[in-house]
Amino acid sequence: MPSSLRFPSALAVLFLLLGLTVLPGCSDDPPPCPEPPPCPQCPPCPDIDCPEPLPALKGRLRAIKKRGVLIAGVRDDAIPFGFTDEHTGEIVGFEIDICRALANELGVRLETAPVRKNARIPMIQRGEVDIIAATMTHHFAREDDIDFSITYFMDGQKLLVKRGSKVHSVTDLAGRSVGVVNGSWAETNIREAQPRARFKTYPGYPQAFMDLKAGHLSAMCADTTILLGLKNSDPDPAAWEIVGDFISDEPYGLGLPEDDSDFRDLVNLSLNRLWVSGEYMKIYNLWFGPHTKFYLPTAWKMEIIPGNGANAPKRRITD
Repeated sequence: MPSSLRFPSALAVLFLLLGLTVLPGCSDDPPPCPEPPPCPQCPPCPDIDCPEPLPALKGRLRAIKKRGVLIAGVRDDAIPFGFTDEHTGEIVGFEIDICRALANELGVRLETAPVRKNARIPMIQRGEVDIIAATMTHHFAREDDIDFSITYFMDGQKLLVKRGSKVHSVTDLAGRSVGVVNGSWAETNIREAQPRARFKTYPGYPQAFMDLKAGHLSAMCADTTILLGLKNSDPDPAAWEIVGDFISDEPYGLGLPEDDSDFRDLVNLSLNRLWVSGEYMKIYNLWFGPHTKFYLPTAWKMEIIPGNGANAPKRRITD
């Protein structure tokens, strides 16, 4: 065969051998996905999303996210804060609606569990509930056992008496019987304000009110809004009146697990959002507005933490 015909074949073989011995490297074309990671000069695979990992949730937030439920300990005997609807059998009220709004802010659903005054703190400590919304006053003495949110409701204690009673103030309780709920601060405050009163304790407000109506008590002492609920839920509200000056200030706080600042901060942020957005007052007016049986005008304002307003970044609990 002529050499002019053999030379191109030899040259082609030489180029082929050189191509096989060149080490693989970067090219203008991206490597096929999902091959091993390309070298730095190669463009990344366009279909792979690699967001920065979010910090792992800790404490109670992790438990809430895992179950997808916020479990709230609430009253079922404190109209209109929390009570059992006689038609549906469900627990409803102002505090239940506040907790539901918090659950929505956290991106989970709400589940309620009825609590009694003397069981509220133990239920938080045992982890049976995530949060307590049960007309609980934020006292420093209670901070030895649990933490609290910022104040979400402001109240004060007064006396409920039969209209026409000789009891007009705590001074008039000297030598007379007064009913209080076991585990409440009303007993402590009344004892300090009028040590000569005779005390009788009850497991709940309805039982104390029944004794008041039966004439076994001269008065009962509780937070004004609770007394208002008892009075206006009676078949004859005009038969009862709330008397006297405030015996004490009662700022209500949400009871929270101790030493869990991530959860507490998120609850406080959510409460601020409810206030700044106007959602809080919508809930308030639903239960205490002028068209309700429990009308209670208020000039109280929630503490707004700077940076936690409506324009703050929304923080949902996510893994």
